[in-house]
Amino acid sequence: MGGRVADAALDIPDGRSAAVGAMVARVAGAETGEAAVALCSGVAAGEAAWREWSAAEGRELFLIRGDTQTPLRNGYREPALLGGDRLAAAVGAVKRAGAPVIVVSLGTATVVDAVSPKGEFLGGAVAVGVQTGLDALAEKTAGLPRVEARDARSPLGRDTEACLLSGATYGMGGLVEGLVGRMRERVGLDAPVVLTGGHADLVSGCLYIEHEVVPTLTLEGVGAVWAYNRGKGA
Repeated sequence: MGGRVADAALDIPDGRSAAVGAMVARVAGAETGEAAVALCSGVAAGEAAWREWSAAEGRELFLIRGDTQTPLRNGYREPALLGGDRLAAAVGAVKRAGAPVIVVSLGTATVVDAVSPKGEFLGGAVAVGVQTGLDALAEKTAGLPRVEARDARSPLGRDTEACLLSGATYGMGGLVEGLVGRMRERVGLDAPVVLTGGHADLVSGCLYIEHEVVPTLTLEGVGAVWAYNRGKGA
């Protein structure tokens, strides 16, 4: 029997998940009732805090890193340097859409990864995120204002703020479509595309290609990786 993601956010008073940039799922065996916390985090310092919290709550802590065993064959050159969130998102995408599949994570960075028809994680591309790019323009230029990412409404901006939003959103849509097209040449022209991350909905409206937006994709992958490593199947 496979594990399940019981919820997308644990009841943690101090908001520890947001503080350490972690993706956390409470997972439970449907038959045994065992409970654990599965974690992938891009902030190494946060692991100690989670170990302390899990120990205090009497829960097992399962850490997902780039070299963690998953149902996918890992083709990354140095798996230990791969972000566990990228691997978890790929596992979640394969569970939903099968292989091959292309995963687009739109957060602080924009990450586009591919899984082959044989279920091998092939790696991908990392580019600047929507808000990160806007912040960099405001910081590095003298005449451009700081703008919060939101719907540009049109690719044709009629003032500076609208132009920045158009470049950030429609420009990101073009970047994503370009990378997806190149990766489809390698893994299959019909490979489905799954979007996730904080800016997925924003960029979704700027894409011509067919795709699915799954906000919980990485969490679903975290739960699946935990179940796989507990011998319950992915």
